[in-house]
Amino acid sequence: MTELLSSPGYELLGICDDVSLAVASSIRDLVGTASGGQMVNMGADGTPTKMIDRAAENAVLAVLQSSDMGFKVLSEERGEVTVGKEPRRFLHLDPLDGTFNAISGIPFYALSIYISGDDCRLGYIYDLARGQRFYAEAGRGAYAGGAERICVSRNDDLKSFSISAYTIRPNTGRIVGIGDRVRRIRTLGSASLEMALVASGRLDAFVDLRGMMRVVDVAAGSLIIEEAGGVVSDSEGNRLHMAGDMWQKRCLIGSNGRRHEDLLRLIKGGCD
Repeated sequence: MTELLSSPGYELLGICDDVSLAVASSIRDLVGTASGGQMVNMGADGTPTKMIDRAAENAVLAVLQSSDMGFKVLSEERGEVTVGKEPRRFLHLDPLDGTFNAISGIPFYALSIYISGDDCRLGYIYDLARGQRFYAEAGRGAYAGGAERICVSRNDDLKSFSISAYTIRPNTGRIVGIGDRVRRIRTLGSASLEMALVASGRLDAFVDLRGMMRVVDVAAGSLIIEEAGGVVSDSEGNRLHMAGDMWQKRCLIGSNGRRHEDLLRLIKGGCD
């Protein structure tokens, strides 16, 4: 039987699973509470860090520190942190993607981890409300749950597309070109988890037109979509570069690839 992942991939997947259980436990009593939404400081991404964010991040770092592996971690809350004496891998971390949903008791928020190194690239998204994982190793496909292979939808009819999309005031008109052509648009509140839904064929595309993309939000989802047979690009059709900085001032489209060029044309000029 052919192994789904490489040996390093399985090792990293095990660490991600341990992290997801720790995060779920750390935030359980804070979900849907006022105390969970209490601001504790400003995060490295320039947005407020809430108590529930800090609990999730602390849980992640505790698991990483207890492992035998070294990482350079770029986290939405603390910025860059080194774990271990000899960090051989870079880890993009959003410990809680969908903080507003979690604080409000809306069951749509996730943990997002992207790990890159010389021997392996792994993307991992954990649906914290439903307890489901999505993961992919570069060159080895994308999976959900245990070992269920996932793939993007085969829908090539733009008029029947279901997409999730983001824009920002005062430029909400950016979404009009797509809104007039697709069947439905949703804004669900957790970019990484929405990208996982594209990878598993439940949505046809994810579009972020805010021009303020946080790499930690989309690094894992981008790999998972690509390994599921989809396409991820910026608004000019260029592949994204997952570097060690927090922000990329670009827009993003992740889709099943069937009408990707059409989506690009519909938003042309919509991102500065």
